[in-house]
Amino acid sequence: MIKHNLLIIDDDIDYLKILEESLEDSFEVKCASNLAIAQDLLREHVLFDIALVDEHIGDEKGSNWIKEQQSNDNSPTSFVLYSGMATEEALLKGLECGADDFLAKPFSLLTLHSKLDKLIVYQKKIHNFEDEIKSKNNVINVSMAQASKYGSCMQLTSKLNHCFTYEQIRDEVFSYFHSMDLRGCIAFYPIDDKPSFYSAQTGVCSPVEIEVMELLKVKPRLYRFGPRTIFNHTLVSLFILNLEEGSIDTDIYIDALASVIECIGARMAFITYKNSLVSVQEQIKQAVSTTKKMVEISKHHQQEVMNEIVQKMGTSFHILDMSQDQEDYLTDLVHGALKKHSQDDINFLEVTQLLDQALNSVDQLQQLNTENDQIDNTYDIDDEDELF
Repeated sequence: MIKHNLLIIDDDIDYLKILEESLEDSFEVKCASNLAIAQDLLREHVLFDIALVDEHIGDEKGSNWIKEQQSNDNSPTSFVLYSGMATEEALLKGLECGADDFLAKPFSLLTLHSKLDKLIVYQKKIHNFEDEIKSKNNVINVSMAQASKYGSCMQLTSKLNHCFTYEQIRDEVFSYFHSMDLRGCIAFYPIDDKPSFYSAQTGVCSPVEIEVMELLKVKPRLYRFGPRTIFNHTLVSLFILNLEEGSIDTDIYIDALASVIECIGARMAFITYKNSLVSVQEQIKQAVSTTKKMVEISKHHQQEVMNEIVQKMGTSFHILDMSQDQEDYLTDLVHGALKKHSQDDINFLEVTQLLDQALNSVDQLQQLNTENDQIDNTYDIDDEDELF
């Protein structure tokens, strides 16, 4: 059975001895006949669970001493003040000085034992309550830390949705790494370009880091070996070097980065699609412009041919000796050709209008893309806007 430490302070030596003999079976008892001795015992770094203090100790007051001990680190945990004056004033004075209980002399030893035992139970309840509060505070602190990390991850995914180059994605990811004290690398595997590798610490990955990422990119989405963890996507890999086993933070980062890797992959696919769309727009624009020029050239050439035919046929009427029927026939033939030529002009005009509309549509689409890029470039998340 563990005995609790008890300090008894009384200037009556005989009474002090009686109390010591009565309590030594249940407590580790130290006695002081004056306050100076009591202070010496406290300076010996003996941590007393209870101090049993007489109100009248020579010319000094036990209640004043108890009050002084409230601000000391090595003071007893609980105090019991006793006095020969069982008045209301004495009881209130005991409460005022910080005593946990009060006894009026004379008191029975049975009553004293009961008071001290209740104080020990009271201390255990306080200790358990403090442990509970501490445990809850730890849970709250851990929860807040987890929420903060998840909040940072949400900010990262939001920022990634406004990246339009691989370099912008890299910079946002590395900024997140630095803020979270993570060390690692990122690898891009574009569909239409060669892979590229970057380190958050040095900018350039070492040969062994590149080799590891190329070797493990075919592994499942999450692959761990020691403190190193790689997150894989068909278009990108994140290689984290300092995620220790068994850490709560590690579990948080694994959940968060598993989502981030999907976001990066989706953003890369979007960038690839957008770049392809821009390329196709440029090709369409060039094709339409070329076709429009060819139509203009063809129309001009046709006009020149018709003019030449009409001119030659007109002069031939005066040179050739033809009958009236022949002249009428040739005239009708020329009129028919001119009429057909007029219909071709209409067709050429319609084709030209369609080509102009196609060019306008491509220009509007390019303008829309430019405006969207400008809007996204001005988008900025305030780093001070913490979620938690």
